Amino acid sequence: MPKSRWAGIVLALLFAAAGLYPMIVALGIVPEWEEKMNAPAWVVFLAGSLFFIAGMWLLLQILAREDVAKTPGSVVGIAIFVGLAAIGNWVAFGGGDRGDCSGGISALGFGFSQAVSEIECRAAFGYGALLMDLILLWGLAWWLANRAFPGSKPARALEKISQWGIGLLLLPLILIALALRFVGTGAVRLFARRGAKKADRTAPPRS
Repeated sequence: MPKSRWAGIVLALLFAAAGLYPMIVALGIVPEWEEKMNAPAWVVFLAGSLFFIAGMWLLLQILAREDVAKTPGSVVGIAIFVGLAAIGNWVAFGGGDRGDCSGGISALGFGFSQAVSEIECRAAFGYGALLMDLILLWGLAWWLANRAFPGSKPARALEKISQWGIGLLLLPLILIALALRFVGTGAVRLFARRGAKKADRTAPPRS
């Protein structure tokens, strides 16, 4: 077996093991760690199961034939997406304190992290959760309109509503990106002009 396949198998088993331990803790098999959970048992179990499912699917891709591994791929993708959406919705809208949330920025090996207030934590996760909910709703509406009930007007309407909702949620990000693009372009031009003027002042006079 090629070394690349062995490396893939090891990576898949690491993913599965990383998910299996939180699942065991959530089931109460390790009581001393169960007391340290900052979320309900079902959230911890679900978070671990996402890693476990991803690891098992990766292992199936490596060991099984391509046509066999391709079949459950879409199911695994949907399951992981639904799981992430459920966790995001719990953080944003579920009960309990969110005082242990932290946020930060990381890029090019540098970053920082700091504690954030509960309202900031819920707002950030709420935005992501709503976006994922609308994507799931869009997918469900598409399936209803094209597979279960072809041509269904209510399903088509639900599809349009979800699309408009996604667009409205993404609109602020698009506007921010455009503003940063124009501000960045203007700043580059400004620095270029200043550099050209400085170069003209320091250049020796022509004879």
